Amino acid sequence: MYNHNTSIKKISVVVPIYNEESNIAELCSRLHQVLDSLPYNFEIILVNDGSMDNSAKMISDMCLIFSELKGIDLAGNYGQTIALRAGFELAKGDVIIAMDGDLQHDPADIIRFMEKIEAGYDLVGGAKESRPDSWLKSKLSALAHKLISKLAQVEMSYFGATFKAYRSYLLKHSNLLGDSHRFLGAIVARKGIKYTEIPITIHPRLYGTSNYKMNKVWKVLLDLIFLKFFVSYLKKPFRLFGSIGAGMFFFGLIGLIGFAIGSFFFQTNVKEDFIVEYFSCAILIIMGMLFISIGILAEVGVYNYFGQKRMSPYSIRSIISQTKHAKETNS
Repeated sequence: MYNHNTSIKKISVVVPIYNEESNIAELCSRLHQVLDSLPYNFEIILVNDGSMDNSAKMISDMCLIFSELKGIDLAGNYGQTIALRAGFELAKGDVIIAMDGDLQHDPADIIRFMEKIEAGYDLVGGAKESRPDSWLKSKLSALAHKLISKLAQVEMSYFGATFKAYRSYLLKHSNLLGDSHRFLGAIVARKGIKYTEIPITIHPRLYGTSNYKMNKVWKVLLDLIFLKFFVSYLKKPFRLFGSIGAGMFFFGLIGLIGFAIGSFFFQTNVKEDFIVEYFSCAILIIMGMLFISIGILAEVGVYNYFGQKRMSPYSIRSIISQTKHAKETNS
């Protein structure tokens, strides 16, 4: 018997869409079937991220069929992270589930996600059980996930899947930017919350082409540097830049003092014998002061970022819903 926690009233499912016109009808039908079987109110939010095909029209058509469906038509292509953020900010559910729109994620897994949420977990991630990938992609992916787990100090085995369930308070003021959706599970899991994973199967695509390219592997590895900064130093950047700067300044200063003592007391000919080392120490001092200055500016920037109202990084062309269609028909 399903253990329904009455504190959860509504589920929001957020799906970023980019050139998925052939998948949208089946996706909506399967999502509605699964969500309607659960003891919650629900909404489905499809975010059209500047698709070049007829995805926007398909979302509009589906809104006529499913009253629980809403569409966000972004005015341009902003990427998956911003599309998810737009959906999160519109979502009204107590639990928000993010998933891809290509039918590689099985909507039936939502039932198992909610069972874990009802068991008291705040975050439930989808861990890849199997995926139609090449050997090289699988090995690179496994390496990336191990590095993410180590850097973020989060004991999760898989971070790549968008398919996750979050209690909505975890996503308040998430301020997703860049490609940070890849690490969203790691970022929110560090807040001392209760999290777990369930195995999911990534199904082969039935329609359309994958937006995944091998050059994204390199981008993910670069983003690991951002993840370490975000996790450890986002709210205290001076500790990072100040520490590096102070170290450079100290070693450079010690070197110059050593050369000064040698020149005055031991007749060391710095100009003839140690000119490269002398200028290296001077450069270390200058670089140290530069890093300290960057740390101070970063600290001021963080203060302003968290202390002032921030502008939205995306623009919405329109919000699509059945109610909107009804008003347009009556007008």
